[in-house]
Amino acid sequence: MADLEAWMRVGYPIETVLGDTERVLDAWQSGGVKGILIGPLRFDTGLPDAPSITDLRGAHLCSPSDPRRVAAFEPNPTIYRRYGVVAPSPSGHDMTARWAALGQFLDAVKRKNISVWIIEPDDGMVAPDPSPNGDALPSDLRHRLLFEETWQRAFIARVEDTLGQVPQADGIILTGPEWGYLPGTTGPEDFLGPLPATAASLATALGFDLDRLIAAQTRLVTRLRKLTREAARLGAGGGVFATTTMLGNDPGIVSWLTFRARALSKFLLAVHDVTERLGKSRGKEVKFGLNPLMPSLAPLAGYDFPGLATVCDMIVPRFGIHHRGSDGLYGLLSKWVAAMNEWSSSLWEAESFEAVGALTGLHLPSSDPAAPAGQRMLSLRDFERGYPDAFWREVMVPEARRAIAQADGYPWRVLPSVGTGRRPKGGDPVGVADFRRLLDAIKEGGVRQVVYHNYAHLTSGEWSMLSEISGTAWRPGSGTQSGYEPPDL
Repeated sequence: MADLEAWMRVGYPIETVLGDTERVLDAWQSGGVKGILIGPLRFDTGLPDAPSITDLRGAHLCSPSDPRRVAAFEPNPTIYRRYGVVAPSPSGHDMTARWAALGQFLDAVKRKNISVWIIEPDDGMVAPDPSPNGDALPSDLRHRLLFEETWQRAFIARVEDTLGQVPQADGIILTGPEWGYLPGTTGPEDFLGPLPATAASLATALGFDLDRLIAAQTRLVTRLRKLTREAARLGAGGGVFATTTMLGNDPGIVSWLTFRARALSKFLLAVHDVTERLGKSRGKEVKFGLNPLMPSLAPLAGYDFPGLATVCDMIVPRFGIHHRGSDGLYGLLSKWVAAMNEWSSSLWEAESFEAVGALTGLHLPSSDPAAPAGQRMLSLRDFERGYPDAFWREVMVPEARRAIAQADGYPWRVLPSVGTGRRPKGGDPVGVADFRRLLDAIKEGGVRQVVYHNYAHLTSGEWSMLSEISGTAWRPGSGTQSGYEPPDL
């Protein structure tokens, strides 16, 4: 049995798997790939239907909002009429041949007993209100999915249409919506962003009063921005009771956090119910999964685990550890420490680290080579020094165990998303040696499978390492796996 089973996330550009399908699939099977997460289902009109690696490496890859990227399939208008929402407009491009090639690829994947899950099945939904991006759903409007029933119907219609177009799919993975989890930003990514007036009816339905929630959030903002050195020190390492004291023993703040969790759970449970209904109508189960932050950070975004575990067939926690970019552990925590330090003039960096540790439960070991054993990270410059041995043992192994707890104790329902942060996350690259240590820590924590994000950016070093752990090791230039070479775009 493999040390860890490997999955692949096939994202942009999906065309990466269409030019040499059999060679890719043979390499995956030899390397131990057991499943794929594919999506968003968009094609790049600037690429040929079946591009070679040379074509792909010579092309200019575009941003997610670039009009070159169009929906892979034409919508089924009947579904949208049934939900009373507007169907996406036709793309204006003939993607028939490419869509057929993708279908043949997925058929070949299934013949090799590799699971197929669609990630971001809602991609391409039409915003019910006029949008400057046309059919695209602007990221700054996604939070409306939690509050507005029309938006929810549009989301569910798109999910149903996507599943109807991809009969090979075994399940879906949702990447959102989720609450903001970043400090000091604007828009829906802001942890302290204001609740809109449209949240009133949902708040009432869940047993809350919107005005009181807004008032509590205002007090939380004030508390965090005026946090004292003493309060931060008392909160650090003191557990939930000390953290509650750090936040002023304010029951309203607890209610605000509870509202966020219940609102998100309500939406996700509604989508799960739709997948159950679709599974019954298809005569084939449609499995359901989520793509939250790693366990210690997931509550910041409103995820309620293990409460949601009862409806999740798969949880795909984001186990990126990179600095800068998006969603990496070092990058996220450094943003929080920097924000706390900026907000409160009385905090030094060391106390800002302690406050963030109290909020998240994560206390990073120092990466300073001169630091004594057991010392915690105390300076933002420590994020530039990489990952000490204690990081894997004290942070990542426990996070892997928490990921299993997220899934109600079932290791096979956990699929950590791993990568090296370079692309598509835009972070500082994690070296192959540290990538191996990440995989080893995940395995030591009891997890049995991982998904690499994103296949188009897979390097020779990463595939050599991943295939060695999950199947037959591939080596660059060795002629193994029928001359296969990772795309490395």
